[in-house]
Amino acid sequence: MPFQIRNKVAIITGASSGIGEAVARRLAKEGTKLVLAARREDRLQALAAELQAGGGTALVVPVDVRQQEDVTRLISQTMTHFGQVDILFNNAGLSFDQPLVSMNPASLREEIEVDLVGVMACAQAVLKPMLKQRSGHIVNVASIAGLIGLPGSSTYNAAKFGVVGFSEALGREVRRFGVRVSAFCPGFVATDLTLQLKAIREKQPGARTLPGVMPIEYVAGQVAWLMQHPRRRYIIPHSWNILVWAATTFPWGADWVVSRLIFS
Repeated sequence: MPFQIRNKVAIITGASSGIGEAVARRLAKEGTKLVLAARREDRLQALAAELQAGGGTALVVPVDVRQQEDVTRLISQTMTHFGQVDILFNNAGLSFDQPLVSMNPASLREEIEVDLVGVMACAQAVLKPMLKQRSGHIVNVASIAGLIGLPGSSTYNAAKFGVVGFSEALGREVRRFGVRVSAFCPGFVATDLTLQLKAIREKQPGARTLPGVMPIEYVAGQVAWLMQHPRRRYIIPHSWNILVWAATTFPWGADWVVSRLIFS
């Protein structure tokens, strides 16, 4: 039987754009009470106003997940306002997509701080009320890049591989207390932030060919499904489970396939 998310309280980090923004819209339609967290307060306020105009419930909390005081305040304000927290969509992230040799060392550290340490910090903070409630679901956004190494994104891969391992270990740590942990691993997603992928999805003139690029509305729907049907790891497109298996079993074949996809 699926878990009910209507009237549940969900924190969404990285809610000001991309997947986080799309998930907020989808969950609002499901009747979930939302806490919108990101650095860009103006965008959060605009999204909250839109959702509330449609009958939704949304609290805005500006947060930089690199700052522990911000993460602590996020949970504190959620508990003060709603008295509970049922779901964390741990989505805040960034990617510089540069070969390691040309990456600014400060950017390298920032990417790890946001994409891995920030995920861990938010999960740690939200666990306190979830363990007290003896219920909750943490959905950590990893990526297919957390399962298959992609050339030109080694730092991003390192962070996302870390998220997958962290999710697996934490899930085993807290499952007996009624808290579930999922690693959400989407492939290529077309958003306003990934203009090249959006051009591929929309088949714009001159766009390159790349299989499996998904519309963001589909991804948001899959996130809502995962929240109702917790899984330790959830890969979309579903057919890419085969790719992950193949890349693990035949890494020399993955060398050839991935290089063709990225550099073609």
